[in-house]
Amino acid sequence: MIATKMIEVFSHEISVPVGGMTLVVFLMICDILSGIFKAIAQKRGINSTIGTNGLIRKAGVLLALLVFIVVDSLVELNFVSLIPSEVLDVFKLQQTCIGLSHVMLGFFGLFELVSLFENLGEVGVPLPNFIMKSVERLKVTLEGEK
Repeated sequence: MIATKMIEVFSHEISVPVGGMTLVVFLMICDILSGIFKAIAQKRGINSTIGTNGLIRKAGVLLALLVFIVVDSLVELNFVSLIPSEVLDVFKLQQTCIGLSHVMLGFFGLFELVSLFENLGEVGVPLPNFIMKSVERLKVTLEGEK
């Protein structure tokens, strides 16, 4: 039974989470590059300790996401029923199953996006005002920073 489920995990069932994982990895790479750019632009130089710690954290996130994908296929959680039908209609979501891995992919993707915009803003890349305000609100909400 578990072997059958594991085969399903590595087949068609994980196409959406893996696509989301690709997006999170892309955002991580952009965040790493923007962090390096920020360190150079602020003349702080590249610190291997900070870089190593960041890579370890990102590897931990990817490992956690893989675990969530496996758990989703074994437990079959579905959060679609928690989303109001009006929201599904507005966004035209055809998704019949939104599991824990989808939710966590969204959160981790959001963290990476906030970090990316934060880095770009700190080096002076002109970003629309609404993006910077949204980043500040998200930082306060997600990280408790003021």
